[in-house]
Amino acid sequence: MEGAFVIGLDGGTEGVRAAVFDLAGRVLSVSRAEYPTRYPRQGWAEQEPDDWWAGTARAVRDAVAGAGVPPDAITALSFAGTSCTVVLADREGRPLRPALLWMD
Repeated sequence: MEGAFVIGLDGGTEGVRAAVFDLAGRVLSVSRAEYPTRYPRQGWAEQEPDDWWAGTARAVRDAVAGAGVPPDAITALSFAGTSCTVVLADREGRPLRPALLWMD
């Protein structure tokens, strides 16, 4: 398949979705990767930021493969998230602990 394509990403509480579109806006492929939520105490809800990254990479790879387009034909990405989540990080941007979710 020739041409240019874009990917839309939607990060949610239970997982991330990736969709490949052509420049006319037609959906060529959609993929979803889930990640776990931990509830260490009543009223707490946490996730590992590294799980978000791994899920995003998996969803993008699967969506691109499903669309049958070469990876170098992807010209843009757009990302949307569900709501605010707190991630405490060190100076290099590495998470110091699990992220506190909106429902924590």
